[in-house]
Amino acid sequence: MARINLELNELQAFLAVAEKASFKAAAESLYLSQPALSRRIDKLEQSLQVRLLERTTRSVRLTEEGEHFRLHAQNVLDELEQAVRGLGERAHHRSGLVSIASIPSAAQYLLPAALASFAGEYPGMCLKVFDEGAQDVLNHVLEGKADFGINFIGGEDPGIDFQPMFTERYVLVVRKDHPLAVQQSVEWEELVGERLIGVSQRSGNRLLLDHHLASLPERPRVHYEASHLHGAYGMAMAGLGVMVVPELSLTPAYMHTLVGIALGQPQISRTIGLITRVGYKPSPAVMRLIEFTRQEFTKYCLSKPL
Repeated sequence: MARINLELNELQAFLAVAEKASFKAAAESLYLSQPALSRRIDKLEQSLQVRLLERTTRSVRLTEEGEHFRLHAQNVLDELEQAVRGLGERAHHRSGLVSIASIPSAAQYLLPAALASFAGEYPGMCLKVFDEGAQDVLNHVLEGKADFGINFIGGEDPGIDFQPMFTERYVLVVRKDHPLAVQQSVEWEELVGERLIGVSQRSGNRLLLDHHLASLPERPRVHYEASHLHGAYGMAMAGLGVMVVPELSLTPAYMHTLVGIALGQPQISRTIGLITRVGYKPSPAVMRLIEFTRQEFTKYCLSKPL
């Protein structure tokens, strides 16, 4: 097959002359001199080895071959323009920055798989994760620092849309060599006298736990406190005491030393949801990451025993 050796500017010159029926008008529309325009037409005709235009001192008209070629040339330019526009839109949607705020347990255990799936489809997109406490996650979303958040608070805030994803129970976490570790479930009264490890009283988890403990006639007392769950887990692995924590936070990284046990009444739970600012319009990229995030939480829920 013979190689087609045509240049884009030659096609543009030909189509301009065909549209204007005038070399002068076509040259002006392309910001060219008439000699430069003529050279482009001559080169095109030489490449095609056919006469496309019939020129006189008074008029220009298309030959039969020129009429036929005009339709194909216009289609080529239209399709090329559409392709270039599509690439621009694709680059626009697949580059930039998406920011997510998440409570640490979700950020560590469930969010990475969603981020990996998203990165596979949007390799040019930068990702930023704020793994913070519940109040900071809420603030990041309200202030527009994060496109969306994963949190268990915010449902009562008038500036937040809260979309529940699943309800998570709290469990007792002890070392595997602890006497309670062999039990399938533990009642709260069995914890009286145990040294409880807690997190900061500013934490949403601590507030929720203290609220439930206040309803007990006798309750364990917090002997050790850490600012974050990661530090509290370190204390538990060292054998300093026991913890009552959200089940999601007990990741496989801790399970070689610790075990989670179901708690009796009153049961403590929290609802994890996806939060966005009221009126926020997510981009297609953000919507796709939200979709991947929901898929991972659905997988987690399906993997849990009823």
